Amino acid sequence: MKHRSLIISADELDTIEEIILKALDEKQLQPGVDFHIRQNEPMTEEELIKPKSEDRFYFDELTRLNNEFVRSQRDLAKANAELQKLIEIRNRFVGMAAHDLRNPIGIIRSFSEVMKTDSKLDQDSHEIAGIIHSTAIYMQKLVDSILDLSAMQSGKVVLSLADTDLKQIFDQAISQTRILANQHDIKIRFIADHEEMIAHVDSIKIRQVVNNLLNNSIKYSPEGSTITCSAVIDNGYCRFCVQDEGPGVPANSYSSIFEPFKRLSNSEGRHKSVGLGLSICKNIIDAHSGKIWVSGEEGMGANFCFAIKLKQSG
Repeated sequence: MKHRSLIISADELDTIEEIILKALDEKQLQPGVDFHIRQNEPMTEEELIKPKSEDRFYFDELTRLNNEFVRSQRDLAKANAELQKLIEIRNRFVGMAAHDLRNPIGIIRSFSEVMKTDSKLDQDSHEIAGIIHSTAIYMQKLVDSILDLSAMQSGKVVLSLADTDLKQIFDQAISQTRILANQHDIKIRFIADHEEMIAHVDSIKIRQVVNNLLNNSIKYSPEGSTITCSAVIDNGYCRFCVQDEGPGVPANSYSSIFEPFKRLSNSEGRHKSVGLGLSICKNIIDAHSGKIWVSGEEGMGANFCFAIKLKQSG
């Protein structure tokens, strides 16, 4: 029979020796033949608290990694604070510059509009005045968009929230946009699965989002095509989508297209684009705790959607 050894420290021996011997006797095992009892000297306090060499290595390594992690967190927090200060300075500067440009651009737009209809000017002068006028309108839109985006990114936008029927907003925006669409022989269809969709929103800003998505679709839709708008209620949210038959959006641009000044290199719109509209839309929808996204295959049209939480009935 193979011998068995039990190693018991001295401070434990007095309390458990009798129990062990009794158990071994019941198994008919003989001391010195079937098992041996060896008494070890108790460990000193230093030995008890001193890790083994391997344990010490892992302990030191974990300590080092933890210290590095804490330092990295501290450096990251400092960098984030500095970045936030720079963003605030940038937004303040951009806001001041854009605001100062508003008045001179407005004056240029007004004078060029007068020049366009001035009978004393010849045809060439009228054409030049028309170019100046259209450029001034574009610049004014750019300035307004920069101011809107700067205010949103600074967290200074205050939403005027009220219970609103989203379907009415969609109906009004689509009716207004049909005038522009008809000029390019583009049809707009609207499908809604409910007659009423009440949400606690800023109606003016939601209307701004809807107008932007519709105008973008018209801008990139070929003549004779159809834009399909839909509004459905899904799991407590209203999902509004604008599907066009334009060039679409590449899958690798689904996220970046909502960044400021982002324009697709493969898409040439019917009109000049500031490149801030979708970014402003995203900021507005984010402020409403909603979600905005784009889908569709490149070359098969784009489908822009946003979802807003509806007010719970009762």
